[in-house]
Amino acid sequence: MFELKPNMKLHFIGIGGAGMLPLAVYSRDLGYFVAGSDLSDENFHILRSAGINPEKGNPGVAADTDLVIYSSAVKDDNEEMISAKKLNIPRIKRAEFLGLITKYKHSVLVSGSHGKSTTSAMLADILNGYEKINATALVGAETVSKNSNYYKGSGEHVILEADEYDRSFLKLFPSDLIILNIDDDHMDIYGDIEGLKKAFTELTGRLKEDSILIYNGDDEAVVQAVSEHTGRKVSYGLNDGCIYRAKEIEFKDFSTRFIFTKNGSPVTDLNYYYSGIHNVYNMLASAALLSEYGIDGKIISELALKFKGVKRRQEIIFRNDDYILIDDYGHHPSEVRSSLNNLRLNHSGRMIVMFQPHLYSRTKYHSKGFAESFNDADIVLISQIYPAREKFDPSVSGKNIYMDMNETERRKTTVFDNFDDLYLMLKRDMKPGDLIVSMGAGEINKLLYKLKKELGNK
Repeated sequence: MFELKPNMKLHFIGIGGAGMLPLAVYSRDLGYFVAGSDLSDENFHILRSAGINPEKGNPGVAADTDLVIYSSAVKDDNEEMISAKKLNIPRIKRAEFLGLITKYKHSVLVSGSHGKSTTSAMLADILNGYEKINATALVGAETVSKNSNYYKGSGEHVILEADEYDRSFLKLFPSDLIILNIDDDHMDIYGDIEGLKKAFTELTGRLKEDSILIYNGDDEAVVQAVSEHTGRKVSYGLNDGCIYRAKEIEFKDFSTRFIFTKNGSPVTDLNYYYSGIHNVYNMLASAALLSEYGIDGKIISELALKFKGVKRRQEIIFRNDDYILIDDYGHHPSEVRSSLNNLRLNHSGRMIVMFQPHLYSRTKYHSKGFAESFNDADIVLISQIYPAREKFDPSVSGKNIYMDMNETERRKTTVFDNFDDLYLMLKRDMKPGDLIVSMGAGEINKLLYKLKKELGNK
């Protein structure tokens, strides 16, 4: 196994990406020399402010580089990969590099099919400023409080997302582990839900003797995955039998309040920004870990107020007397359903959803699930697919989802081949009192920001 040494020179391929950028900045803070490149320079200003000078495109790798770090999306025919190979420079995936770091730090891993970024951001906002821990955090999405996805801390704790895609999380060494949920995502990797559960079981096997395992006791797949773990494990949920529970839950104006209990006894009242049952679970997981760290209930309540939200996770980007515009990252049927259900709890008027499917494979596999996810919406506008890492597949489009809808859902849904036509219909049909949501992991939110600019200029 490759070993990190002081003053090494590291090169990150795709340095501006959500996963790579905070890791590059953290590496510089650890004392390494950092270089890198990306096809997009959108986030280069963040890197430059941290003292890193990235290059746009594929400029090649310097001959004195000690290690090249790349993501799962980078292929062997990448020019920089070829350059590094010719120079005999060691090359490892991002997950392997994270493994090298987590091996020597108190790593708090947040895992699960959904909610990793939100829960990581909760813990980051809470523990980065908590003097006794002052955790570093590498969040998979930009947070509202930092306008970044990197939190510099001085303590030993490092908060990280443990991504199940490509079995990446099995390269990590958790000190403490949160398992939020297990859902049938990334079936192209695991084959079926049983394969995914086995991977989570394997992840729990990497815990240390004194580690804390925080798990969702209401999620049957999670319960099965952790059933054989013999170390310290702590359940949370809404149902009887969970050690930590939320009681008397209230949602109001996109915020939440509930009584946080342990073994049936009240610990404290929690009030925080964000609403929806899925975010109750996310905050429960965070609060459970804090409680297991020995943090007093009153302090937990104060710390929860520090959470300001995650960009593209039910982010309110515009609000006036006539319209509310919200950007949401949901790109799996259960995420879409959960987010829209939450928004419906907070809004009684019409809800228009602009949805961009993410990946041809996911759209094909989950078309029936997506078809049943928009019940809470009044108008659904489905755009072209965001392919990300995948090649064009002419057999899959938003029409797959439409054809799997029942007649009621079809009547309120329109499928588009481009953003321009979708935006024209949105402008034609929207009216005061509407909540308008951009949903998906792609570029659909650009239309929302375009609308924000137009509304802001009126």
